[in-house]
Amino acid sequence: MTRADIRESRAAGPRATLARDASDVLAALRERRSCPGLTLPGPDHDELRAMLEAAVSAPDHGRLRPWRFIVVDAAARTALGDALADAHAERDPAATLDELDRVRAKAHRAPTIVVVVAAPQPHPKVPAWEQRASAVCVAHGVVLAADALGYGAIWRTGWFGEAPKVRAHLGLAAHEDVTGWIYLGTPVRQQAPRTPTEPAITWLT
Repeated sequence: MTRADIRESRAAGPRATLARDASDVLAALRERRSCPGLTLPGPDHDELRAMLEAAVSAPDHGRLRPWRFIVVDAAARTALGDALADAHAERDPAATLDELDRVRAKAHRAPTIVVVVAAPQPHPKVPAWEQRASAVCVAHGVVLAADALGYGAIWRTGWFGEAPKVRAHLGLAAHEDVTGWIYLGTPVRQQAPRTPTEPAITWLT
């Protein structure tokens, strides 16, 4: 439902449909789970584009769009795995071949990986931290959009995004950072329901 649909629904009077749609959205937010085990199929090109188009509706002070996506599909995962292994070997020269193979396997844990990159720009009113926060919202949007389309997702982080060999492989500029590695695919198993959490709230009256 678009915002125009919502306005039309309100103008018409009945609120039942609007309330039901809102309830569905809130339930999706509450019930989303990270899926560490992912397999084929992953989202196709059109589905992935729809996810990313939805994700970039995130809050963006100044409309700077301080982010970009790098999509690692099946054909590119081997090269990414090699870059991860090279970075690990540079960090730990004593790493065994088995250890390096396990690092390479990180690039094959899902059919598709979306690297969300923060690209803050100099701005007199929007500090870099706020622009990076916007990129974080975009990454969360990718995860939520995947869930909405019936796919599993998990947001991974780690030091690899800071490793020179990995940064070079991804083509990151000096001012860019990896906000997250979003792994996408079909869940291998259903995740247990999320335990309800009481939010920490301070009411100022």
